[in-house]
Amino acid sequence: MDGFKFSKFSVLRYVPDENREEFINIGLAFHCPEESFIDIKITNNFSRVSIFDDEVDIAFLKVILEGIKDDLSQTTLSGPSFSEINNEKYLDNYTKFFVNQIQFSPVRTIRSIDLQDDFEKLFMTYVYFDVHKKKRITEDEVKTIMNRVLRSNDVFSKLDRNISVDIGPEVIQLDYMYKTRDRVKMIKTFSFDYTTRKSNQATQTAKEWAYNFVKLKTKNTKLYDEHVDFITLVYIDKENKNIMTALEILKEETKTIQAKGFDAVRKFASEISNEVEAELEN
Repeated sequence: MDGFKFSKFSVLRYVPDENREEFINIGLAFHCPEESFIDIKITNNFSRVSIFDDEVDIAFLKVILEGIKDDLSQTTLSGPSFSEINNEKYLDNYTKFFVNQIQFSPVRTIRSIDLQDDFEKLFMTYVYFDVHKKKRITEDEVKTIMNRVLRSNDVFSKLDRNISVDIGPEVIQLDYMYKTRDRVKMIKTFSFDYTTRKSNQATQTAKEWAYNFVKLKTKNTKLYDEHVDFITLVYIDKENKNIMTALEILKEETKTIQAKGFDAVRKFASEISNEVEAELEN
């Protein structure tokens, strides 16, 4: 899908007693009228609901939820028609009638590129106990976040991406490269989102790439000289001794940016966008 599409979502909640103003998130509905897309994902972890309300009738609750799933799924006979899905108010109109034990949060709007990916990530965010312990963030996911920001700022085409470089013993790949007036910026992204037990992999990765950067700096070409900045963006969830050691190793050979959370990744991508845009204006 090219460009952003405006999509809507609403969180499905179980509310045992409105007077207590307590609820538990049990699902998420997602609607993109422009792409005729609508779907809902509901928790499979009903033990959480039983713990939250030990008087709940789970069998009856599942019957109600199946009805809602049918109403908001295009693959069912009772699901909405295409004309209904194309109505930008469809999700708002459907959810407003749920006011008792099953309720929906106010409908919110987001800009989306990959509908299915955004749908899954929103579900993970709001119904996060359904995700097994923790879904580890990969380097590809870090790049996906950056690419979305770069595309939205219309600088994506101005960057070299996925640059393969022969350093002698092997061919390595950097993620982004762009030029300013007097500098060349070369960027490699990492995710050090490891469990504590596996965090020693971060130090091993850092050692391998520190070696790669040394080879790049000593490579006898006009491109890789003193006018090149090597930058590493490292996604980090939790710090520990191994992670901090890995960062120190990378800092010896590169400018190292620590990204604690997706917002930090987006901020870094925005800074690249601003630098590229400023260079284009000159």
